[in-house]
Amino acid sequence: MKDSTGAVHPGLHWSGCTVLTASAADLAVLRGRAGAAEDVFVADMPGAGQRLRVYDEYVDEIGRTEEPDYLAVSVVGPRNRVAKWVKGFPLA
Repeated sequence: MKDSTGAVHPGLHWSGCTVLTASAADLAVLRGRAGAAEDVFVADMPGAGQRLRVYDEYVDEIGRTEEPDYLAVSVVGPRNRVAKWVKGFPLA
């Protein structure tokens, strides 16, 4: 799905991952950097994903949102690049 700026969001997901803590502002920066990289997969969890129970409503809300309120961001890509982006984020 796409938000109102045209940025692509692959939808809700599940996977095993390392959990780090970061502010909403830091998550937005991480999402921007990772999303701009060609060889990186990014899946984000905006607040709407926690609030809404109907997937179509979630897609509609994201479509009207310019900057989602990220609660989490999952990044899969080259270890050195991802490590650089999350350097300083403590383990949760």
